[in-house]
Amino acid sequence: MQLTKEQRIFIIVNALDSNSIQHLQELFQECFPERNSPSKVTIWKNVRKYKTEGTSLNLNKGRSGRRSTERAPENVEIIHQALLANPEISSRKNGLGKSKSTLKRIVKSELKWHHYKMHVRQTTRY
Repeated sequence: MQLTKEQRIFIIVNALDSNSIQHLQELFQECFPERNSPSKVTIWKNVRKYKTEGTSLNLNKGRSGRRSTERAPENVEIIHQALLANPEISSRKNGLGKSKSTLKRIVKSELKWHHYKMHVRQTTRY
């Protein structure tokens, strides 16, 4: 279970004041009796994060996961211009040096187009 904001603040404030991890764990147990005291590693990680980043809160929003380098604005614009010039570009043989899945992903999510050609199989009679 993750530490709450109040628990993280308690750890940082008291860790900077005291030199003993064991004493800090005892203080934590007195202040938060419903929760087990954090381990040495957890305390050190929170203190180190506070010293390096200025906060011990979770900052993973926007930084977690793999970066999408192929969907950079330059690549989206290159594919957009190529499709405007020739809308019949094959997703497999696109000639742009991009994989089929990258081209389809950009066309669908960035350009909001359909990555396939509509074929009329039957005509309707009225």
